Amino acid sequence: MARPPLPMGTHGSIRITQRLSAGGSYVAKCRFRDYDGVTRLLERSGASKAAASRALQDELRARIGTTMAPLRPEHTFERAAEIWLNKLETQVRDGARAVTTADTYRQRLRAVILPAVGQWRLYECTVPRFDGFFNTLPARHSPESRKTIRTVVSLVLRVAVQHEALADNPIRHLDPIERGPRRPRALTTVERRHFLGWMAGTSDDEEEARAQVRARRRDLPDIVTFMLGTGVRMGEALGVRWCDVDLEGVPVVERDEIRAVPIVAITGNVVRHRGRGLHRHDGKTETSLRIVPLPQFVVTMLRARTVHGPEIPVFPASSMKGGFNWKDPNNIVGYVREARKSAGMDWPVTSHTFRKTAATIWHDSGVLTDRQKADLTGHAKISTLTDIYVARGELHPAGAAVMDAAWMDS
Repeated sequence: MARPPLPMGTHGSIRITQRLSAGGSYVAKCRFRDYDGVTRLLERSGASKAAASRALQDELRARIGTTMAPLRPEHTFERAAEIWLNKLETQVRDGARAVTTADTYRQRLRAVILPAVGQWRLYECTVPRFDGFFNTLPARHSPESRKTIRTVVSLVLRVAVQHEALADNPIRHLDPIERGPRRPRALTTVERRHFLGWMAGTSDDEEEARAQVRARRRDLPDIVTFMLGTGVRMGEALGVRWCDVDLEGVPVVERDEIRAVPIVAITGNVVRHRGRGLHRHDGKTETSLRIVPLPQFVVTMLRARTVHGPEIPVFPASSMKGGFNWKDPNNIVGYVREARKSAGMDWPVTSHTFRKTAATIWHDSGVLTDRQKADLTGHAKISTLTDIYVARGELHPAGAAVMDAAWMDS
């Protein structure tokens, strides 16, 4: 009767023999059935029986610990996380996961999750234990941060379920993470004028005047004006090149008349990616790639700027080696925070506030449909109906007219 094959990831008995040559060293041997189903003879040598045995045991541990190895209930959460990280890298390479999202997931895993639960055995990953873990987070993390942490834990444990090391994902049975109602906050007309006026002005106070000069040197007045007029994300604004802008306008037919509408094509997003640094990618979602009409106050601002070349950013950063580079969105977010504090605005105005302000202006006008507003802002969803049945991506000139009317307070 034929000998039954070894189970994958296991080895047979270890035999140690002494060589007659090569100074009488020892050789440890055993059969090992790899995860491709092939049984191989492994051997390692050493100056003594113990040394040869240790060398072979090290090789066996390395092979058993490969990411192809199935997880078992006695393996640690950290081991499952390593396998999940390999999947995450593949998703990033395939474009299924954004690099910035992957960076956020890695940061939460390494800084928060692994220090707390990394050495738990998978059979110890129960609903009560994870309920206790998440109950320790509120004092240090916002609801959004806790939701991200929960997502990462769930994705790691999903790998364990796929390997049959867990019968069920315990995260599915935890209470949802909720936050209290929070009303969206946009800039009022008075606040908008105050902030832009402060950045353009010169205060009698020496310290405040220096802050105003810093804001202008950092391009904040123009960047904020552009974001308020177009509703784009910070990374999208910094990713706009001169070749993406048409200030002369594209022909649009309205009421049997043809008029030129200045536009900007949002074709990319500037992000900072761990390991790659600052770079421009093709947008957050498919609907991020869009055309936005430019109101006249944005056209006026852009005409006053220097054009350094079609591929050069509209809002460039000077390079240490000469030439121009992308501005860092993280830096600009910090500059906005610094400027609004210096301007005496005591509530947290962020770069996303400008986007909310533009969306609020479009919404309050009553001129644009929900679909048109989503086309302008580049949101992926309005509702299931419009996602499935309504064409997307048209140019909506009324958006620019609404912005100009709000800007003039008419």
